[in-house]
Amino acid sequence: MAKGIYERKGQHGDLTYYIRYQFQGTDIKERVGRKSRGFTREMAKDALKSRLGDIARGQFSLEKTRKPVPFSKLVERYREYAAGYKRAWDEEKYILEMFAEEFGNTPLSDSKNITWRIEKWKSDRRKDVKPGTVNRQLTVIKHMFKMAVEWGLATVNPAAPIKRLPVSEQRTRFLTEDEIQGLLKACEEQITSPWLLPLVTLALNTGARQGELLGLRYEDIDQEQGLIYFGKTKNRRLKTIPMNDAVTEAMDWLLEHRYGDYLFMWPWSDIIGKSTVYDAFIKACGYAQIEKFRFHDLRHTFASHLVMEGVDLVTVKELMGHADINMTLRYSHLAPEHKAHAVAKLGERMQGLKSGAESQTEPISQEFKEAIGTVSPPNLAQNRNVFLTRQGRGLKIVNVDKGLEITKDRIGPPKGGPPELGQLPAGRCRRSRIECPRGFRTAVTSLSIHDPKVVSLIVGDEPGTVLT
Repeated sequence: MAKGIYERKGQHGDLTYYIRYQFQGTDIKERVGRKSRGFTREMAKDALKSRLGDIARGQFSLEKTRKPVPFSKLVERYREYAAGYKRAWDEEKYILEMFAEEFGNTPLSDSKNITWRIEKWKSDRRKDVKPGTVNRQLTVIKHMFKMAVEWGLATVNPAAPIKRLPVSEQRTRFLTEDEIQGLLKACEEQITSPWLLPLVTLALNTGARQGELLGLRYEDIDQEQGLIYFGKTKNRRLKTIPMNDAVTEAMDWLLEHRYGDYLFMWPWSDIIGKSTVYDAFIKACGYAQIEKFRFHDLRHTFASHLVMEGVDLVTVKELMGHADINMTLRYSHLAPEHKAHAVAKLGERMQGLKSGAESQTEPISQEFKEAIGTVSPPNLAQNRNVFLTRQGRGLKIVNVDKGLEITKDRIGPPKGGPPELGQLPAGRCRRSRIECPRGFRTAVTSLSIHDPKVVSLIVGDEPGTVLT
């Protein structure tokens, strides 16, 4: 494109003056102004001379010729990008809105001002949340400006000079042998969350993250080869974990209680969410008297016991799915001094454990004993004639009739004997505000739907009914 001045005539006959020049091999066209607003060709010549002079003196910047791009435009562009690309978008979208409110329409070209404002935000934010939280939020805005440069919305990254806050290294929390036994027993007693025990079993034996487990589909399980394929991992890498006997036992239970494509679902085909898992897990930890323990710490328990048994860190890294060995080195202090024959399995550490639960009669599997302590299947006989009703996103235990004898662990049958299924007196149903389906006489199976209003649960050798 030739250098110089040119004019363009508009629809109403008004002239607009432009100048053309080159900078570092790039052709630049810059608008000067309209004739109707007082701009002349001589003024356009002066503007061109000024630009060429700045280029000759090394004082020219492309930012001078660009229309200011507001931060709000970057927010819109990044929202479209992250919503379809980033797995953590559900959490990061709130961080994005926080920055949108903080910076508003600040021009991206005002890099020095933005850098100062980010530093001020970091200092103020530190007063409200922990340093680790500030660093995670800071990572978002750093990535936003990095993408702004790639998209051509900005020439520099004003967040690049910002340093993250120092975070003191904390002790990695993991369960002891006794705590593992107590937690599994508490999970076993969660009648309204029967999926919790297999979920925790998988977490302890695979080291998978909660999101990876809840996102598992039955098509991700290869029972013939004994493998689980985790495709939706944090670093987007396929992770393959072999199944031991404990995991196989849990898989058999999940297959027997399958309600859809995902492993963990309610009988009404709703996917079990993180909030539901949080509530049930916190409740189980309370019963087991385990304090300051998160579901994610089950992953640390998996890795810690492997390292304590002498498994090399490279193998632990592969099982954990870490992208960098530095992530695995946090467990290195647990490794024994002598590692010449450090190839023992996780179960060898747990081989001598015995369950103290009196209600358990048969072990789930030998590998389960070896891996995380002796845990037996729940004694469902203690829960016979327990009536459950759907409440919110889960289940609750209800007393159908005042005539039922309530004991510590169950709702016992009335003195005259248990009522026949589907034949509870209508008066009793009305008092308990539960509608009994008419003509319901069919025998029921474990947590399966035989009627739109009835979900059944086998408890021991006597069936009970989940009324919804």
